[in-house]
Amino acid sequence: MQARTTLAHLPTAFGPWPGHPLYDSIARWRDAAACQAWPQQADFDRLIEHARGCGQPLPPRQRFLRDADPELYYEMHIGSTGEVPTRGDNWHDWFNALCWLSWPRSKLAMNARQVAAINGDEFRRGPRRDAGTLLDESGVVVPYCDPALAQALHDMQWRTLFVEQRAAWGTRIGAHVIGHALLEQGLAMHIGWCGKALLLPVDESFFGLEGAEQVDILDQMLAARLAGDDDFAASPRELLPLPLLGIPGWWDANRDAAFYDNTAYFRPTRRAKSATEIASSSPIIG
Repeated sequence: MQARTTLAHLPTAFGPWPGHPLYDSIARWRDAAACQAWPQQADFDRLIEHARGCGQPLPPRQRFLRDADPELYYEMHIGSTGEVPTRGDNWHDWFNALCWLSWPRSKLAMNARQVAAINGDEFRRGPRRDAGTLLDESGVVVPYCDPALAQALHDMQWRTLFVEQRAAWGTRIGAHVIGHALLEQGLAMHIGWCGKALLLPVDESFFGLEGAEQVDILDQMLAARLAGDDDFAASPRELLPLPLLGIPGWWDANRDAAFYDNTAYFRPTRRAKSATEIASSSPIIG
């Protein structure tokens, strides 16, 4: 995992993405998305119909429109037509399409929020639109069943989170990428690379589910919160910095506890939120 993976290292002009936990949230589409070259419109159409056949709740009008040149703002065009403008031969937009397939409810809810903000008091950029963009591009949904681990993430207590509680990853806390820019950046991982984490409380039994089941539950939870609570994830400050290469199993060098001594990457902070406030969210699994 520690060696960098770049586009030049991929076997074809359009090859498979690396087998890394970063890509687990879209892993179910790996075989169906396989192409010998960059996907054309027919490939996008086939893929979205495959996802519908798998039970993903994609709207009937939704389509990934290759190399579209919409007159409306990107978010407004999606909201008005169901078409997602998608550049051809482009990793960023390809991973965006796969995120739409894996997180269809949340992506729709995020788009609806952006449309509402543009139509309301944030035609020019404001905190709600900025937070939505950060979640869409660099978001990592972090389920947890132990409030102490959520507190450690809030307080950026990296040695607690990644060293002392290392065994908790996958059993009491997890990381599921929703941000398509992170998936693109994962083709060339580097020290300093961070995501923006959004914590969601779950029941302990959540961590016994298969990966795709976990993503589906988180997708339902996140979409419901985005649609039902205007104050939820309404500011960039609610999205917490998460040094991705510190997550156990995501970078070979982090097996050595000394890896976390790099304070330029694992920065300390004065950020604090009471454990009582974190614990006040009731664990749910769907």
